[in-house]
Amino acid sequence: MLRRVVLAMMVVAAQTGAQLAPADSASRWVDSIFAPYDSRQSPGCAVAVTQNGVVTLAKGYGMADLEHDSPITRDTRFYIASISKQFTAMSIVLLEQQHLLSLDDSIQKWVPEVPSFGATITLRHLLHHTSGLRDYFTLLAVSGWPSDGHLTDQQFLNLVGRQKSLNFQPGDEFLYSNTGYVLLSIVVKRASGQSLRDFAAERIFQPLGMAHTEFRDDHNALIPQRALGYQPNGSTYRISQPEFDVVGDGGVYSTVEDLATWDANFRSGRVGGKEAIALLQAPGALNDGQIIPYALALTIGQFRGLKTYSHGGSYGGYQSALLRFPDKGLSVITLCNTSIASSTLAEQVGSVFLRLASQKPTVAAIDLSTSLLSAGAQTQTDSVAPLRPAAQLAQLVGNYYSDELDMPVTLVARDGILVIQRRRAADLRFIPLATDLYTNSDKMLLRVMRADGGTVTGFTLTISRVRDLQFVRRE
Repeated sequence: MLRRVVLAMMVVAAQTGAQLAPADSASRWVDSIFAPYDSRQSPGCAVAVTQNGVVTLAKGYGMADLEHDSPITRDTRFYIASISKQFTAMSIVLLEQQHLLSLDDSIQKWVPEVPSFGATITLRHLLHHTSGLRDYFTLLAVSGWPSDGHLTDQQFLNLVGRQKSLNFQPGDEFLYSNTGYVLLSIVVKRASGQSLRDFAAERIFQPLGMAHTEFRDDHNALIPQRALGYQPNGSTYRISQPEFDVVGDGGVYSTVEDLATWDANFRSGRVGGKEAIALLQAPGALNDGQIIPYALALTIGQFRGLKTYSHGGSYGGYQSALLRFPDKGLSVITLCNTSIASSTLAEQVGSVFLRLASQKPTVAAIDLSTSLLSAGAQTQTDSVAPLRPAAQLAQLVGNYYSDELDMPVTLVARDGILVIQRRRAADLRFIPLATDLYTNSDKMLLRVMRADGGTVTGFTLTISRVRDLQFVRRE
């Protein structure tokens, strides 16, 4: 009922036009938006709103640490996931300003561990997600790597170094890939002699006074005033937060007020100057000249006819969003430590301050979720789809190996379903889609490879941000 009242008020307010609402009156409606998270028995969120670079609202709802009964405040530090990419991008831009690198440098110049793939991948490709490199999160998910497992730079480089092909030729397409931004963090270290943690602290966070923001590149490091990430677990919650030591694509812990300070830098240019800000906000282009809706770690979009710059993040028990309406001088930051937080909170808050009616969000949300494989959960079509004859499934049964993942798997036929058995994770169940083509509830595609005589030689897997990952049959 409370939400209906809020929406009704917003619809009426929309008739007055998109004028910014007074912060004191809008605060009550913001409280209603976050009411589902405002409990001492659940994790929650923090929110900040800035108008013309000035923080006009900053509040916390729910608990930062359920075990220690610590509430969320405006000073609580959250893992911000993919919003971290903005600081990686700025670090690269600052290094180019020092003439220590060029955005058009080949990644192999700085990270020769990356295979050549017979194509030139530039730093600019990595920044715009047009490199064609497979997403390492998706690769890890296929391998069964736990989402809260430990991962080092060397393990990451070993994984990238084993890849034998790209999703597409560099510059031909736009496909979000976290791999590129981890590589950029390594570039920062090799070009500057400082880790991304230290470089960003010295060149970005300290000059802006962001005292509660840092890259965490050691999963054992303490983070004062940290909000733990949580996922629902029946009637209670379980802790779910990253244990990776790789950074660049993520890794930053920050507060809503520090992120408001960072957002204000897009107006002032205090760090980087106007040239850096313009570069960060300039959309990329493909080889054919097509403009993509992504700049340097910023998604360019619209909401109710208003231009937006934004980026979201999602990992484990954390959800984050930074949304800016440049023509209205309004920005909204939402940080949550529960995996079930709505992905539209920033848009809802923006609608209140802009006096706009709520609608389905049109701002692109980018996430880091590794829940790409649902452990073989069946879809409703499993029970009704025509099953492959047993003899044809029998042709596929056997042992297979992926050089690119250094991973053996076994294909078995079970109750007319094709099953991939993995050593480190649950089985994946596939149903037929077409001849030699199978799919599952995660929209994963398994394509059978055959020799000229029809003998099964292997199969490929395609899912989300990874295409044609090969598994070769072993006798």
